[in-house]
Amino acid sequence: MTAAAPLPARPKLITFDTYGTLIDWDTALRDYLQSLFDARDLKIDLASFYSDWYYLHALPTLSADFMLYRDLLRTTMRRALAAVSVTFKEEELDALGDVMAAANPFPDTLEILSELRRHVRLATISNSQKDILDLSAQKMGNPFTYQITGEVVQAYKPARPLFDLVLERAGVQPHETVHIAQSQFVDLPRSVPMGIPTIWINRQGQTLLPEHPAPTLELPDLRDVPRVLGFTSASEGTDRDV
Repeated sequence: MTAAAPLPARPKLITFDTYGTLIDWDTALRDYLQSLFDARDLKIDLASFYSDWYYLHALPTLSADFMLYRDLLRTTMRRALAAVSVTFKEEELDALGDVMAAANPFPDTLEILSELRRHVRLATISNSQKDILDLSAQKMGNPFTYQITGEVVQAYKPARPLFDLVLERAGVQPHETVHIAQSQFVDLPRSVPMGIPTIWINRQGQTLLPEHPAPTLELPDLRDVPRVLGFTSASEGTDRDV
């Protein structure tokens, strides 16, 4: 398996996954689903249902025939609900994209992005679509020089064209870039073999599966990113006791 490239000193470009890395979309979607279950007085284990939706329906669909992400959310959620003999109204399924767009950044996101953008260009490579990502970017203060979504190349991560396109637009080589992402399923399998130094933001405390390549560095959140990339000294790093 390909060894991860070392982190460059002060990279020329940092690319981010957005949802799960910068934006807490899981909480937003779970809260929305729970509200719909409660309105129907359904006693469904939300954690189990959400896991089944993502891993059994949403994730496999990323590599199937391309559809816009709002359609993907609607289609895969309908399938997951059918598996537990539940139906939602079409307007409730249609709202999933809006829920995603309205999700809030993680507590560390705004500060770290604000610090990094003082030193380096930022980009996002998102399995989303433009109208959703545009709203999320606004919540983060529009920090990205480049925003690449699946609809641009008609494919989703881990498809290579999304990564190739952002490197081409930024005019940088893989080793001059750092990719920062939370997904061992759609990010690590592409960025690491391409020779892009990769930081895994393991917010969920997952165990890395043996079939997925190891990142250059694993962190529990974003707070140490400026320091490890050489944009702050150790003494200027965030105090983890605060």
